[in-house]
Amino acid sequence: MFTTERLHLWGFNDSNLDDLFALHNDAQVQRAETFGPVVPRPPKYKDFLKSLAEDSALWFTVRLRGSGDFVGHCNIRIHEPKNRDGEFSISLSPRFWGKGYGTEATRFTVGYAFSALGLQRLSLSVLEGNAAARGLCSKIGFREEGRKRRGNWAEGHWEDIIAMGILDEEWIAQQNKTSTS
Repeated sequence: MFTTERLHLWGFNDSNLDDLFALHNDAQVQRAETFGPVVPRPPKYKDFLKSLAEDSALWFTVRLRGSGDFVGHCNIRIHEPKNRDGEFSISLSPRFWGKGYGTEATRFTVGYAFSALGLQRLSLSVLEGNAAARGLCSKIGFREEGRKRRGNWAEGHWEDIIAMGILDEEWIAQQNKTSTS
C-alpha cells in the first residue's frame, strides 16, 4: 500500500471486484470511457476487470485515507517493454469527481511509473468532450499527440478521441518547476 495526502493506493485484490464492478456499471463512468457503449454490464464483466488488473504492470485501487471509501482505480499497462512505453488509465466514482482526488492519484501513479518502473513515456486516451479529464492530464504535463477524429459515438453525436503523452524528462522538469514555485 502507498499513501498520499488524502488517499491509500492498494494493489489489486479480489475483494475489490464488487466496488470495481459497480464503478464500471455507472453510466457516467461508462460515458467517460473511450470504448464500448453505455449499457448495464453483466456479472461476468468482473472476470474482465480481474484480468485487466492482473495484466497491468501497476494497478492501484484508490481509497480515502480516513474512511476507506472506495474512490476508484488507476493502472499502467506496458505494451512495448523494449521501449519502456506505458499506457495510463484512471476511473473514479462520480461522487469523487472535482475534488482533486484524480489529480492526487494521477500524480502519484505517473511519478511511480517513471521512478520505480523506469518507464520513459506514458500515454493515454481521453474523449474530446471530457474537459475535466483533459484539464487534469494537461495540468499533470501530458501533451496532445494526436486525434482519432470521430472516434466515439455518444449521446447522439461524434467526438474525437485525443491521444496524450508525457516523457520522463518532461515529468522531471515539471516536478522541478513545481518544487521551486
